[in-house]
Amino acid sequence: MADFDDIRFPPRISMDAVGGPRFKTSVASMASGAEQRIAWWPNERGEWTVSYHARRPSDWQPMLAFFRAIAQGRANTFRFKDWTDYICENGEGTFAETQLGGPYQMVKLYTFGGYTYERVIRKPIEGKITTDAPDLDYATGLSEAGGTYWYGEFDVMARLDNDPARCQVIDRNVSEGLIVGWDGIEIVEVTGEVAEE
Repeated sequence: MADFDDIRFPPRISMDAVGGPRFKTSVASMASGAEQRIAWWPNERGEWTVSYHARRPSDWQPMLAFFRAIAQGRANTFRFKDWTDYICENGEGTFAETQLGGPYQMVKLYTFGGYTYERVIRKPIEGKITTDAPDLDYATGLSEAGGTYWYGEFDVMARLDNDPARCQVIDRNVSEGLIVGWDGIEIVEVTGEVAEE
């Protein structure tokens, strides 16, 4: 499996994505109408769908090249810009010690009333981050020394959730070539991977 973690899905295309954070919950309804809920994931995973309607060759050919050369269906991860949540404001970013007690991981804090949720940030954007962590790794969001604050822009690590590319010729433009649409490009955030042995 190739390592494309720091290649970015075209941001102009991701701007049209529909989606956001998703949790996984099982709900069991009893005969009485009462229910029991089990939250399987302690943290969210982003999921988006991009519909790429009626594009000229200058638009759809680079997307098809990205699909073939980088994503290769569901095989490889890449950076993805979620336009609804790509900025951490001053006061929202900090560092949390990892479970292994080693390096410190960037997190963004979401506060509503007296409740706070910590989201792990793994793909800060170099040149668009302000932090007091002296050794921030922009490929992982980790710092061995740690820090007390960070703010700026970030991506998420993602992959496609489609192995086939479902392109459709919509029209033929005499001067520009084929007009192509590509509906249902499914993208999911990758929150961690099992290490290969």
